[in-house]
Amino acid sequence: PFDATLWLRAWHETWLATLWPGIAKSQRACRLAALIDAALRDSPLYRQHARGARVLEDFEPIGKAELMQHFDDWATDRRITRVAAQEFLSRPDCVGDGWLGGDYLLWTSSGTSGVPGWFVQDAQSLAAYDVIDALRLRGASPTQPSLGMWSLGQRFAFVGASGGHFAGVTSLTRLARIVPPAWRPPITLLSVQQPLVQVARELEAARPTVLITYPSAADALAGMLREGTLTLALRELWLGGEQLSAAQRARVGAAFGCPVRNNYGASECFSIAWECVHGTLHLNDDWVIAEPVDAQGRPVAPGELSHAVWLTNLANRTQPLIRYRLEDRMRLLPGRCACGSAFTAVEVSGRSSDVLRLPDAHHRPVTVLPLALATAIEEDAGVTRFQVIHRQKQDAHTLEVRFEDVVRDRRAAFRRCRTAIDRYLATQRVAYTHCTFSNAAPRRDLPSGKLRRVVTEAATQATGS
Repeated sequence: PFDATLWLRAWHETWLATLWPGIAKSQRACRLAALIDAALRDSPLYRQHARGARVLEDFEPIGKAELMQHFDDWATDRRITRVAAQEFLSRPDCVGDGWLGGDYLLWTSSGTSGVPGWFVQDAQSLAAYDVIDALRLRGASPTQPSLGMWSLGQRFAFVGASGGHFAGVTSLTRLARIVPPAWRPPITLLSVQQPLVQVARELEAARPTVLITYPSAADALAGMLREGTLTLALRELWLGGEQLSAAQRARVGAAFGCPVRNNYGASECFSIAWECVHGTLHLNDDWVIAEPVDAQGRPVAPGELSHAVWLTNLANRTQPLIRYRLEDRMRLLPGRCACGSAFTAVEVSGRSSDVLRLPDAHHRPVTVLPLALATAIEEDAGVTRFQVIHRQKQDAHTLEVRFEDVVRDRRAAFRRCRTAIDRYLATQRVAYTHCTFSNAAPRRDLPSGKLRRVVTEAATQATGS
């Protein structure tokens, strides 16, 4: 899906909003009014859910589980049904293809929150994501918006989840197809589920100047750089999909010796916030509305960490998201950022997990990326509400699997998880590692309250059980 008129309009409006914040406010108001009108007119689910609401504050928050339960009544295009989506998503050869006559892009989210989601992107939302990344991803300032995502002479590599219609690989596959060949840079797509050594070898062969991946994957590759087992010269490193810690930023920045670009997005809304030249995340206030709230749904004051975020995606009128409950925690930063931007500055506490170091048959360490292991469990075992805790005692490595209360038959779920874990670890050539079952509740990170799905024992001891 690509509409040149919508794309050029989005580019023009986003460029102006980056330069003049007053324009961003008026754009947001107009887009919100149009989104509410479309949802109340054409979405049976929102007509029933809204109960006469006409302004944002009148809408009750809504979650992924409820939206997925009423998938056939959610979209404003009545051709969008669960049966049609399921048939398309069952075909891995269609990743990045247009859906329903090329009108839409369809991708899936992970089950981090317990419920996998199917998200339909129309030409308007895709145009917005394209131009936000093009104008802001590379550290734009109010007076100097970026000159574009793609640059002549650059070679790109993406290391991410594959084997399904995941947002990252789907969006990049589409971009590679719509960019004219004369302007299209080389793009190498690599699976994070491969052994890290194989990823490293393929990266060396591709020689990218820009690497796009998760913080945990970048951190592991940075370790290989320090050890001398990887040679890679980057001009830029783009990170997303997980929370980037200060320690990770320092390690990958020092190892790669290039600018690190972080951004915050989700499958529900691909471009929520961008990082300025000072390393601060700024909300795309012209395209999204983020409301940080406490456990009772009350707005939190600037400087206070929220319990959740209510997200409104102003770009997508086909599959509306109005006050959608996003389980990330957010802090609005008071005052104006040193970069001078009037876009809201935030800190986000979202998905993070620990990189595992497990032995091979010769007792050499093998790096196992948390997102890759979690994806293998989701896809092969069909379980999303789990936690894997890595323990090591001398040469013995144990992966203890725990489940949240909503998982009814935990023993059956464990058997499927053990099979999925054993199968995945075999592809990584991991040995001397065993899975065990626990009826104990998963451990949560105290600072964020989040369930980290893959953790090491050393990392969990400080947070308690």
